[in-house]
Amino acid sequence: MFGYYVHLALAFRMPNKQSEEGEQLVEVHPPHSPIHSVKEFMLHLLAITIGLLIALGLEAGVEWIHHRHLVREARENIAQEIRDNQKNLAKELAVLPQEESQLEGLISVVGDLEHGRASKPDKMVWSVTRLSDSSWNTAFSTGAVAHMDYDEVRRYSQLYALQQMFNSTMDHYLESRRDMYAFLTRMQLPDKLPESEWESGKRVIAGEAVTGQFLLEISNTLQDRYSKFPSEAK
Repeated sequence: MFGYYVHLALAFRMPNKQSEEGEQLVEVHPPHSPIHSVKEFMLHLLAITIGLLIALGLEAGVEWIHHRHLVREARENIAQEIRDNQKNLAKELAVLPQEESQLEGLISVVGDLEHGRASKPDKMVWSVTRLSDSSWNTAFSTGAVAHMDYDEVRRYSQLYALQQMFNSTMDHYLESRRDMYAFLTRMQLPDKLPESEWESGKRVIAGEAVTGQFLLEISNTLQDRYSKFPSEAK
């Protein structure tokens, strides 16, 4: 008798008809022989009910396994992305103090040239770092985030929000650098620059230095979050 219920349940889970919209439909077949009593009717009704319950249970089990696999894969990808970002950020942290020194030296050189003193800027070396968020975005698009715990999602959201702040600040850092190099190019032209342009150029360089300091603060905060994240995620 139980085998009959399972067979019926599997029939429910494997429909062979489609609606006009293309959706799968569940077929429930009537009895193959006439029903002669209330008892037979109740038995057929019970068989159908049990079959439907088994089918729903199997479907729920399959969905649960799928969601677990989806979340596990998302966690692994996010963990690897965080490790990669941590390594890239460590490289940026190593060069930011050097970039700050370069900007301080450049401000001094600009001051000398503005007042006619011979001076030449040193060759400057810069680093550009972008922190990835593709695995986190993929977890959203696949629906994996919806099956994670609230606290876990909150930790990920806070971390990636801080990474976004880093990336936005890095973008501003690069834009200011473009303006700074435009000024340095004009400064080397034969014609003497007006005083207003000297002041504007010095503001650009000073702004670049301030942005670099802010980037350093964000980087240190991120590194602290990265170091704590594995233990928090356990």
